[in-house]
Amino acid sequence: MMKIICFPLFLFFILSCSSSTVTNKLPQSTGWIDNDTYMVRVSGDTEQKAVENAKHRILKDIVDVRIRNKSRYTDIVKIKEEFDLPLRRGSITKKIMIPGGIDIIFQIRDTNLRNKFMKQ
Repeated sequence: MMKIICFPLFLFFILSCSSSTVTNKLPQSTGWIDNDTYMVRVSGDTEQKAVENAKHRILKDIVDVRIRNKSRYTDIVKIKEEFDLPLRRGSITKKIMIPGGIDIIFQIRDTNLRNKFMKQ
């Protein structure tokens, strides 16, 4: 009887000591790192396509924020011109290969970027 109880307990303790750390995971979030830095997580077939997707996602996020804030500056063409420099200077901070493509974290930086997002 003692062996029947001891074996499952022993097995439980051995399994509970195993590590559950997962490596090569990218952050799930998209958003603000600080007032000057905004990041997005996107995927693409290639690195170039992922960067294009990231830039498009950032522009969409800016338009969404401005619409929610009832800004009069919601024209995506003008917003693209306004954010041209930060988007061109944007960089990939992390990347991981996934089946069928690549997953990246792309960030843009500019002074008072958060305030520029919310321009009234």
